[in-house]
Amino acid sequence: MRFCLKYKFRVLSANMHGTSEPSEPTTLIQTLQLKGVPSAPGQVIATRETDTSVLIQWAPPKDPNNLIGYYIDQCVAGSKDWTSANHKPHKKTKFVVSGLAKGQTYVFRVQAINELGLSDESQESAPLTVKAALTPPSAPYDIALLNCDGRSMVLNWKKPLHSGGAEVKEYYVDKRRSGTALWREVHIPPLPNIRPTLLVSYGQCQSQVYSTNLCSNNKCCKILTFFLPLFSFGHAGPAHDLTFCEVRDNSLVVEWEEPVYCGSGPITGYHVEYAKKDSTDWVTANEAAVSHRFLKVTGLQAAESYVFRVRAVNAAGVGMASMASDLVTAKAVAGSQEVSCVVDEKTGDIVLSFESCQLSEGSQFLWKKEYKEITDFSKGLVIKTEGNQSKLIFKNPDKDDVGTFSVSVTNTEGVSSSYTITSEELAKMLALSHDIRHPIIPLKTELSYKILERGRMRFWLQAEEISSNVTYKFFANNKELSGPNKMGHDVSTGIIEFILDHFTEENEGTFTCQITDGGGKAQSSLVLIGDAFKAALAEADYQRREYIRVKEGKKSKKFLYFSFSQKTTGVYKATISDDRGKDMSQIDISGKGMFFFSFLSFKIAAELVIKCTATGIQLQCHMKYYTSEMNATWYHGETKLSRSDKTVIGGNPAMATMEVIEPGEKDKGSYSIVITNAENSHKRTLDLSGDAEVEPDDQGKFASLTIKGVSMEDSGRYTMIVQNKYGGESVDIVVSVYRHGEKLPEAKPTLTPKTIIPPKLPIEIPQPKTQPASAAPSAAASPAPSPAPPKAPAGRGIRSPTPSRRK
Repeated sequence: MRFCLKYKFRVLSANMHGTSEPSEPTTLIQTLQLKGVPSAPGQVIATRETDTSVLIQWAPPKDPNNLIGYYIDQCVAGSKDWTSANHKPHKKTKFVVSGLAKGQTYVFRVQAINELGLSDESQESAPLTVKAALTPPSAPYDIALLNCDGRSMVLNWKKPLHSGGAEVKEYYVDKRRSGTALWREVHIPPLPNIRPTLLVSYGQCQSQVYSTNLCSNNKCCKILTFFLPLFSFGHAGPAHDLTFCEVRDNSLVVEWEEPVYCGSGPITGYHVEYAKKDSTDWVTANEAAVSHRFLKVTGLQAAESYVFRVRAVNAAGVGMASMASDLVTAKAVAGSQEVSCVVDEKTGDIVLSFESCQLSEGSQFLWKKEYKEITDFSKGLVIKTEGNQSKLIFKNPDKDDVGTFSVSVTNTEGVSSSYTITSEELAKMLALSHDIRHPIIPLKTELSYKILERGRMRFWLQAEEISSNVTYKFFANNKELSGPNKMGHDVSTGIIEFILDHFTEENEGTFTCQITDGGGKAQSSLVLIGDAFKAALAEADYQRREYIRVKEGKKSKKFLYFSFSQKTTGVYKATISDDRGKDMSQIDISGKGMFFFSFLSFKIAAELVIKCTATGIQLQCHMKYYTSEMNATWYHGETKLSRSDKTVIGGNPAMATMEVIEPGEKDKGSYSIVITNAENSHKRTLDLSGDAEVEPDDQGKFASLTIKGVSMEDSGRYTMIVQNKYGGESVDIVVSVYRHGEKLPEAKPTLTPKTIIPPKLPIEIPQPKTQPASAAPSAAASPAPSPAPPKAPAGRGIRSPTPSRRK
């Protein structure tokens, strides 16, 4: 067909038998020439529809070119994943895109289509977040008169119950005189708050209030008709703006604003009254007026609905009641939680934390102290909110932080809670916070000193535990002591030390060690002044001289030996000198010094031991020094012993001795030696009252040890000694005593080793004399008598449990 010509059309049908008659022809149809695809559609505008849909509108293309319809594409903002919103061409220039995700942000574009194909894409729409469409807010309600001075009045009303999806920004207030139909606006532009002042004269008038949001104005509230009274009475006017938080099953907190009209005097308190739903019986929640503008009302019945009102009190008495509140049901929000209070273990901050069980778009956490919003953050208060959890952090807590802290979450069903910090609890938390922020490293020992060789001074302390990253400093009279090679520490023991090479008179004062380990710190001081310093300095000087004399000097020793007695008392002095200088040392062993020296020697004396002798038994007391001039006394039981044929008392410079000659049964018992001075005494005791007996045989070749009345105390090692001037032998016998029923170890018979005791003195063997040849046999001299063996000195420290017995 040719373009721009007119044609008629008809249709024929056919089968195996032939062709039918043609149909009636159509009217004239003119063919058109297509110029191409349509041009791109114009501007695309997306507007909110519902929580899951968006209304799209656009301008048609300038060149439709036999337009068939449109295709709408959608894409999440920030991505390039375009999808089609419709599956066949849409003929109108508006389209509702459904099935979108609530709260997600989208962009849109449109393409036109004709017989030749699709047009270019339109420009993308502005990003739009899927939300419910805005509607006008509901009407304000419950207009109340708060004050009137004869020329103007103060009105108050309650906010709309429904905001229409956007915050209520402004209010319009109209008025008219009673009996007239013309309403006049009180303020142009509209009022941003809820306390407009109406300038009217005396007379009866009517008022109405509109609220507005981004969508439009609402319907007006219920018209209030009243005559303007003059507020000149002495009682306070009504409180207003009652709100509620922390609603629980049996309690809630009510808040309010103070009256605009205070009456004849300042307001001193408030009473809160409540009544059950549809009841006129009002109950006063607090008999004593409260000075603050909040009150926790308790004793409510769960799931019961109540209304509340507030009366202010001044010198004239109880004032007008506020307008009754909306109904409030005593029922906790499902899943609601309480505020928790902790001290952060890392920072030491005091943290009030609250987790909301509900959260919606635009919800905010409002923190208050004593139910007044916190606006002063100069003292280190920080509010930190993440998701459904909010924290009130006290960075610099102090004693002024006592009180009730509350939090409420907007755009919820009244989610709120509070926490009261008492002075006692705050004191504990402040102490814990201080310990966390200023941790103290516990010390096992405080700073001490020890004088080392060469007179060096070692200052040291021991911590309970330190790490390898510990750092420390030492100070002397506030001056830091340096020297990395002089300081050290041991992580395993916690010991920290500093070595001072030269300890002189200039070092008198206070020594301090400061330790830092991670976040922990510790400090310890040592005061060395007066006599304590002089003693330390003298000891350091002595150790320095000793080191020079012994370690660095020539190795030489000089000893002076003498018998210590009253005749040898006095002051002894030794002087040594070489090319490096001279050193001197002295000792006073005269008078009391001499006796003290003797007494000190006995003070560190060993316990009494027993030794068998050829004539009996000998008790020995070893000590550093002994002389017969010491005031030492031997006792048998309570009987004082003296030198006799039966007892021999003596000793040598190394020990004091007491020998019992040929001991018998009557010599059993307790023996002791006592040395005394004018102030005190020292005593050593040995009990010889046991039942052990040593019995030799008739030939003197064998001996047996018999223990009578055996007890657990008889367990131990026993030594038997046989000795004369030519030496002797000793053998150890181990006796083990077991209780009845105890398991005895397996005994393995072994030979007991003997110990050979050499003679104490060289033995002189007599030699026969040679006879001269001229001598007659009868004149031969008789052999010289053998010299008497010298008495062996007493031995040291061979212990025997009982004396031997001679038969």
